[in-house]
Amino acid sequence: MKAEQENEYIILLVNEPIPEYGVPEYKGTSINVAIKDYYSFTTNREKVAVLKWITAQPQFTEMKRFTEGENKIFTLNESEYDDILKTGETPKNLQIALKFVKNKFDVFLLSNPSNTKSADFIIRQKGKLFYVEGKTLNGKNSLNHLIEKGGLQSNRIAINIVGTTVTNYIKDTIKKSFEQNNNLTQLYLFKGQRCIIIDRDAIYSKDFEKIFTRLWNRRK
Repeated sequence: MKAEQENEYIILLVNEPIPEYGVPEYKGTSINVAIKDYYSFTTNREKVAVLKWITAQPQFTEMKRFTEGENKIFTLNESEYDDILKTGETPKNLQIALKFVKNKFDVFLLSNPSNTKSADFIIRQKGKLFYVEGKTLNGKNSLNHLIEKGGLQSNRIAINIVGTTVTNYIKDTIKKSFEQNNNLTQLYLFKGQRCIIIDRDAIYSKDFEKIFTRLWNRRK
């Protein structure tokens, strides 16, 4: 099993299923309808076409205060965060978005459309797009419950780990979650500002436990 560090974040055997070429054109009418279409489409190419269309919409504006180098956060309604930010609090989904930006992703914050499920983010790196649900482990819910719940929204889940950093608990739970949920593709685990990305292939490696333990316990 090969582990590599790139651009300050760590990758464990990430197989990228999203094609870079040959994506069909998607002609949407609204972002809410596009999100519904994303869930109804069955092929990866169709889903990528929807994500490309959504991120190209002019309703998105850059949250310039959160730009990190070349990477940015885009939102459909920046004013919804203003009052909360003035109190010194940062919404949980924005906290996760900031960590993605630190790890060289662009982030598109999605609003919750009515009458349909949706994830929290579209993230972009090197021209590739990913549809991601965000969760925060803060002691109120188990990690297994968060992954199970997040899996209803997307097969990619970002989890901000703030409630516990116990290595064996994290390692064993994510392995079991992949084994129990065949649709789960990737987990983005944030420990502080570090991002450890784990895909399905990684957990079946004979070296997974050893490599995860070493990476998780790395201080920097």
